[in-house]
Amino acid sequence: MRLSSIRPHISGALLLLLLMWENGACVPRCLMKDGGCQKVLSWVFNKTSTTSETINHLSSEILNEFDAQYDPGQKFQNRPTMSCHTESRSIPNNKRKAQRMEPGALLKVTIRILAAWKNLLYHVENNMAHLNETPYATTSKVALIDGQIKRLTKDLKGIKTILSQVHPELKENENYPAWSGEPYVQQSQRRIQLFGLHSLFFCLHRDAQRVSDFVSILRHQIVPNK
Repeated sequence: MRLSSIRPHISGALLLLLLMWENGACVPRCLMKDGGCQKVLSWVFNKTSTTSETINHLSSEILNEFDAQYDPGQKFQNRPTMSCHTESRSIPNNKRKAQRMEPGALLKVTIRILAAWKNLLYHVENNMAHLNETPYATTSKVALIDGQIKRLTKDLKGIKTILSQVHPELKENENYPAWSGEPYVQQSQRRIQLFGLHSLFFCLHRDAQRVSDFVSILRHQIVPNK
């Protein structure tokens, strides 16, 4: 959502704040008067909702395209995938559990999931480089997702900064360990390597669905009736 689409009656101070956000500046203290914080959060959640839905859609396309080319017999789909590297008891496995979480805790979980997919493009390109007829459409969509993940992470961290004005505990910095690419990649046998990439794209789509759901829940919790 671009600033040009914002209604003309928006205040000058609020417009300045949104411009700072869009241009990558540090998130300033938003205006408490006249619901300024809520207006900023509503605008940012419009962005995050669109971005998360895009990631979800692209990840589904990538999984389907990869399987169509490298697993036409659907053998991969009929066997359990490798355990996803984002498996964690702290991540709710359905919407009902997510809805019962405090917004701050759910926000942290969502950022943690996205951080776990850092360097996605590097790992995919590195492991698809040795495949014959690597589909350009797949790698280009992975590149799009990689960029969208970075954008979504930035916006969610900005939301966290705004909320920390009211909830100081959210100011705590978390360490997000780098992802090595395991367990899906770094395999020598072609069939195992292909199954590893199928598992990677399956886990990516599963997490993309979770993130899209979590962003939707957060939006309704933090900016209700928007």
